[in-house]
Amino acid sequence: MMNKLFTELRRRNIFRIAGVYAVVGWIIMQVVSVMTPALNLPDWVDSFFAITLIIGFPITLLLAWAFEMTPEGVKRTEAVAEGESVTPKTGRLLDFAILGGLVIVGALIIGGRFLPQKSATPEITQQAQTDERPSIAVMPFEDFSAASDQEYFANGISEELLNVLSRIDGLKVSSRTSSFAFKEREASTSEIAEALGVVHILEGSIRKSGTTLRITAQLIDADNDQHMWSQTYDRPLTAENIFAIQDEIAAAIVAELQGKLSLAPAKENPRTNSLEAYELYLRARQQMNQRRPDTLRAAEAGFKQVIALDPEFAPAYSGLADTYLLMPFFTGMQADESAGLAKPHVERALKLAPNSAESLVSAVLLALNENENEKAAALADRAIAANPNYADAYLRKFNATWTDNQEALAIIQKAQALDPLSAIILSNLGYAQLQVGDREAAKKTMLDNMRWNPDSPFGLEGLALLSFEDGDFAAAHSLYMDALALNSEGRTSQNALAYIYFSVGMYGAVSTVSKQPSDIALALFLSGQKGEAQKLVRDNPDNVGMSFALFVSGDVKGAYPGFRKDVADNNLLQGNVIPAFVLQYGFRAYILKENGDADADIIVGKLENYFGKDKAAGDYNLGNDLRAGILLQLIKGDEDAALKWIDRFLDLGFADELFFTTPPFDNLRGAPEFAKRQVRMKQNAAKHRAEIEAQLANPKPNWVKN
Repeated sequence: MMNKLFTELRRRNIFRIAGVYAVVGWIIMQVVSVMTPALNLPDWVDSFFAITLIIGFPITLLLAWAFEMTPEGVKRTEAVAEGESVTPKTGRLLDFAILGGLVIVGALIIGGRFLPQKSATPEITQQAQTDERPSIAVMPFEDFSAASDQEYFANGISEELLNVLSRIDGLKVSSRTSSFAFKEREASTSEIAEALGVVHILEGSIRKSGTTLRITAQLIDADNDQHMWSQTYDRPLTAENIFAIQDEIAAAIVAELQGKLSLAPAKENPRTNSLEAYELYLRARQQMNQRRPDTLRAAEAGFKQVIALDPEFAPAYSGLADTYLLMPFFTGMQADESAGLAKPHVERALKLAPNSAESLVSAVLLALNENENEKAAALADRAIAANPNYADAYLRKFNATWTDNQEALAIIQKAQALDPLSAIILSNLGYAQLQVGDREAAKKTMLDNMRWNPDSPFGLEGLALLSFEDGDFAAAHSLYMDALALNSEGRTSQNALAYIYFSVGMYGAVSTVSKQPSDIALALFLSGQKGEAQKLVRDNPDNVGMSFALFVSGDVKGAYPGFRKDVADNNLLQGNVIPAFVLQYGFRAYILKENGDADADIIVGKLENYFGKDKAAGDYNLGNDLRAGILLQLIKGDEDAALKWIDRFLDLGFADELFFTTPPFDNLRGAPEFAKRQVRMKQNAAKHRAEIEAQLANPKPNWVKN
């Protein structure tokens, strides 16, 4: 019976029809999935087609069973005489249809792998809606020019429009960095609004043809995905007209959002009348924000071009100053050189636009570079007053107040509310969360940073720090190497990798990851090449890292001036111990005490408050806490307590060849109880070293070879 049914199903081409239906249905769904977002169709369109195809499948098979094609047309199968059936011929046609459909399916699958794809949207973190002001995000405008060669100009229009809106009283505007993060991501309007913490989205397009400019803008209410307003502007292309169009759009949006708001607040908005200078400026700002050696140097050249074209355009001087002041962190430039280059441009920006948030933030950066934190904080407050939507103003206020943990966290959270996806702001937020002891929140922030900013090293560096503090040296090493691959001149990764190599006794590997003179000098000291090391120290007398190299070499007196200056420059005698720098407090307390400096007692007191009277070594799990606890006991002369802290350090698997060679341990050297612990430390170091050497023997393809 079953064989007869199967034979009849084959004769009537039921299996072939099912195959054709499946292939064609799959192709239809691929077309629908592409066209739905392209045509701004509602989400239920996909579901409608899917349900229709599912319902149609059994109906199609029933029709194929009940009816048959004949030369005279469609007839019920029972009415077809045996000689009239053309099912074999139909079957061959269906075979060709299936084969052709499979070719199309294969082409779509293979093409999908090789064609450029928009990035998937990472998991979106809900932003706290504590700001009651009307809020908006300006998305990058689309380039609809015939040659599709005006993308950068379209981005510039969006950015300058954002700047216009940000200066309107009573309006919260999401920063460019976060808004533009969605340019290459697939996300709905509601998803974007949720991630950016805004209620309204401004999007649009630009079409540039010869000397004619058409800008179309539309305002969307993200709560219901409805268009509140739209307008098209056709103008001759000049810098003046661009700014006029931006002001018109801003006025229309404000009218929709909150009635009439002043479009002329008492805040500066410096502009240039040179369209070429304007475009170059926008490009240079974008390059500077990427914070890589190549992009910072490109930004430097770009800002100089802008200044040559328009010497009265204050933001160009501000941008050039910021670029110089960022270079020590992301290139090989020294801090003194960067400050010398930046200072005249900060002064010029302030002279041209003394109340501009951009000019004031540049002045904040310069003050921070010169360790004038109170001055920097006051300037940051002026920048915030000048433009409450300028996230960088809050970021620099955070930099100026970082020693006050809770206040600093609140300030950087305000910066993130305005620029929730910024790599640098997320990085600072993660460290601020660490400062208040919230490691879980810090880890989540750093993971978010990696997802939103995969081309930035900051998230990787944050996670690497967590791994190193937990004693997972191999994981930290791998993450820092990934970060170094993204910026081979990044000092954070260089210094951290060097310290990992110092900790496990891989002194020869230090020069492969770090070109910092202090790291090289320290490696030379530890390798027994004292003469070469001392020459490097003499060539770099003002480098605090060199003072540490002298300290490790046993020259505690020679190290004192550099550490004394560092204590003053970083206000270590004020406020509480910063958890991330607790080990630095310990070293500085020891060096000051050994040199008879009375301020050593102040830092020792702060360390005692940090650890608390009721806490013991067993209450701590992080490497730097344990190192600092060991130092504190040695400074106090309690060697028995120090040995207990050393035991805790070793029991958790930590190792630090460099740390155990420093002068604070001199009184313990030669003692049998310390010698036993040195053996254990070397065993721990050997374990970590083997894991790291295995990584280096089989490196990831992206790792930088210096």
